[in-house]
Amino acid sequence: MRRLAIGFVGLGVLGLLSSACSPSSASTETTTGGNSASTTGGSSNTAATGGTTATTGGLPATSGGSTSTTGGNATTGGSSTSGGAPASTGGSAPKGGAPGGGGTMGSSGPPPPIGGFAVTVPASAIGAKDPTCGVQAFKRERKPTEMILVLDRSASMKDKPANGTMAKWDIVKPAIVGVIQATNTSLSWGLKLYPEGKDTGSCEPETIVPLIHVPVAANNATTVIAAINATTPEGDGTPTGDAIKFATDHLKSRMNDNPKFILLATDGDPSCPDGDNAVTYAVTNIAAALSAGFPTFVIGVDTSKDTSVTRLNQMAMAGGRPRPVTATSPAAFYLASTQADLTMALQQITGQVASCVFELTPPPPVPDNIAVDFNGQRTPHDPTRMNGWEYTSADHTSLQVYGSYCDKIKTEAMNAVEIKYGCPNVPIPVPM
Repeated sequence: MRRLAIGFVGLGVLGLLSSACSPSSASTETTTGGNSASTTGGSSNTAATGGTTATTGGLPATSGGSTSTTGGNATTGGSSTSGGAPASTGGSAPKGGAPGGGGTMGSSGPPPPIGGFAVTVPASAIGAKDPTCGVQAFKRERKPTEMILVLDRSASMKDKPANGTMAKWDIVKPAIVGVIQATNTSLSWGLKLYPEGKDTGSCEPETIVPLIHVPVAANNATTVIAAINATTPEGDGTPTGDAIKFATDHLKSRMNDNPKFILLATDGDPSCPDGDNAVTYAVTNIAAALSAGFPTFVIGVDTSKDTSVTRLNQMAMAGGRPRPVTATSPAAFYLASTQADLTMALQQITGQVASCVFELTPPPPVPDNIAVDFNGQRTPHDPTRMNGWEYTSADHTSLQVYGSYCDKIKTEAMNAVEIKYGCPNVPIPVPM
């Protein structure tokens, strides 16, 4: 599984992200409360708590100048020249003196929050002049995609395609084995084989059991391939609807939010329960899987009869991941009559589902200022989800990369991806 590069471009100012995203002025202001002086016979005392030094939003002076002791006129109350709050009470003279005036309001920042302290942050540390203000780079793994292969092992898979020299099973097995091996690190594989048993009779209860032969797990290719190699196509009937139901139940039991898919490979029509109900039952269960969040890709192995094409088309459309239907290519499912055809179909499918989704924990503080860099290049924000990245939800807890950028992430070995958060109105530097 590819991993994201990690790092923090540090601010280091009390470890507070809020401080990092609120650039302050480098300057500080000093305030002094004034002294009350007596003109005659009085002694001059300084203000008790005026004249404190206010940095950014300093502490206010609580009283103006003190009174003269004998008959003096207090000429002025405490004044705050800049940054301090006004003196609350002017000086008073008990004997013949006139009261002093209140202090004047300073011009610096707002007072500190209740119970807190104002801190001056030098402009050299953060701010408009520093392009790395608040930038953080997070390590995140891509969400692994989970895929369960529902593989038809009915006896008809021993038949040869028209004009073919190999049995359908001998076409299917090496193609599937090769693609599972190649995608082992990008997909978490599981396996459901159907029907069960040999010489049981078509659609008998023992052929339809909720057994998952290989549960979905990461780096599971060796186990899945071993199970396929140990299998022979000797089952009776084609209970496709039940096989899809059991695969859906298994994916539901997976307690994570990884993307999940079903890959159905069959050589013909569903046959259980008997009659036309088998197709309806299969389509209904495939649609139910899609409603549960599990799309189904359908591969038809040498399926060319008109009736079979119609029925597999219905299944492919119900699964939510059909091939585009055109005049020259009427099949909505992936049709494969040779090993090369099947390998190409499997590569197209696995290429679509390999995840380029990244979790964002915590979400970015400024959703409009985030960067996704890959191998020294900036991945553009693309709300159309065609070739770039976009958030997957309104709460900004994950994003997905699309198009050629996702292809590079999935295929290149050195895929150093950085997801960076920035501060408001401070551009995140482009990789050099």
